[in-house]
Amino acid sequence: MKRGNSKRKNDIIFILFSLVLGLLMGWLARDFTGGIPHAVISNIGIWVFVSALLSVYSPQASRAALHVFVFFAGVIGAYFLHCSLLGEPVFAEQVAYRLIFAAMGALIGFLVWHSQDREWLGAVCCAVPVSLLIAEGYPIYHSRSVSLLLDIVFAVVLYVLLAPGKNQKLMALPFIIVFTFALVYFDAFSRIFGGWI
Repeated sequence: MKRGNSKRKNDIIFILFSLVLGLLMGWLARDFTGGIPHAVISNIGIWVFVSALLSVYSPQASRAALHVFVFFAGVIGAYFLHCSLLGEPVFAEQVAYRLIFAAMGALIGFLVWHSQDREWLGAVCCAVPVSLLIAEGYPIYHSRSVSLLLDIVFAVVLYVLLAPGKNQKLMALPFIIVFTFALVYFDAFSRIFGGWI
């Protein structure tokens, strides 16, 4: 009985942590209007990285999806509350678009949780967030953008964290290459994730 209560308490703490983190980052996203902080927080990389970490440290795949959705809901709520307090108009279409993004984030969170699985399933699931980050950060070769450099750093960190063992890392590589190429070649990344914050 005590173990069940402890588990429930830990679940609630993790959900509250996800919400508070989302509220804080959403508020800051509106506060940062220039310079490097704005470039970093307006870039999709930081959001993919944080949601991937929330996912991989969740106890279950369903919880991973929930934590990521709660995180993004907190971001959306704080961002638009801040906008409205500043007297800026907030349109239902903007909120709906970002809620769809939050649902997509929850799906990616579900997949990221499975990156710890063995063999090809884990390799494919690991490749998803890493590919998203590389696709966002690849223009670094002709740019000196700090935010794009951070995308590449985040991708390397997730690759190390999400693919345990040498075999998993090797199996994930071809999927990362294919997914990244598809995202860049078809310009799918900017079409799907453009204008998040």
